[in-house]
Amino acid sequence: MKQFKKYVTEYYIALRVMSLSLAIAATTFGIIAAYRQGYISSEKILYNGFLIIIITIAGIAAQAGANLVNDYFEGSFKYENHSQKTIKFLGKERSYFDVFVFLSGIAALGLAGIIGLYLVYITDYIMLIIGIVGLIGSYAYTGEPFVYKRKGLGVPLSFVLMGPLMLLGAYYPFAKQLDWYPILLGLPVSMFVPAMMLSNEMRDYKRDKRLVMGTLSVKLGSRLSLFIYDFLLFGAFILTGFYIVIGFYPIQAAIAFILIPTAIVAHKSVKNFHRLSIPNTNKIHLYYFIIVSIVLIIWY
Repeated sequence: MKQFKKYVTEYYIALRVMSLSLAIAATTFGIIAAYRQGYISSEKILYNGFLIIIITIAGIAAQAGANLVNDYFEGSFKYENHSQKTIKFLGKERSYFDVFVFLSGIAALGLAGIIGLYLVYITDYIMLIIGIVGLIGSYAYTGEPFVYKRKGLGVPLSFVLMGPLMLLGAYYPFAKQLDWYPILLGLPVSMFVPAMMLSNEMRDYKRDKRLVMGTLSVKLGSRLSLFIYDFLLFGAFILTGFYIVIGFYPIQAAIAFILIPTAIVAHKSVKNFHRLSIPNTNKIHLYYFIIVSIVLIIWY
């Protein structure tokens, strides 16, 4: 029983449960965009509710798959060696736990793909393109032989996948047309995604630099990386203020500014390569998402 609990704990770490709020936020903002434009009506409340649920599940599954695949290729060194038993898998000797992490990640991507096929069935080829790009990008972030993270592309790729692409993926089944509206509506919350990826890279900056890993932070250096992090983090609040001024966001969205002191704390964590860099940044994203999404649903 004690051994089982250890495996559950380590799988929880591999899954990065708290980070799944990124996918929930992206799909939610895409759905809210469709709602605010009148594509979600009360006439088909049960069907629309069904679509909302499966779109959210697909988004979560896609990110969970990316997290687990990432952990297989990069995170296994963190865990205790519970057993000497290994198996030859993908050309390497790996523990049974490692293999389970990888296979469950592929299964999660498969679940996202199955839901995606249904969404393609009710829409058209554009949804298929969005889905294929999303699934390939989710795996290729750290999955071999691509490993875009080590080519310095992890941060921009995370923005594209968890920002515009996922926003459109959640919006399209309702609207059945492409539009800049969901991308613009979710742009502030999308900016926190690459900021979170940068906070992850900065936490491991000294180790990655020593190992000559090609992350964006290592390629650019810590000073420029911190500048980009601040641009994304505080830029999201500046953009929120601009949206309020031009009437794109309701005035009530200004409640999100209470998170600025937390953003300052996150900045200091990233600057000092502190292990709290990631949870501090994730906390800002989560609270911002909750506040602004509620405002956008109630006041429109």
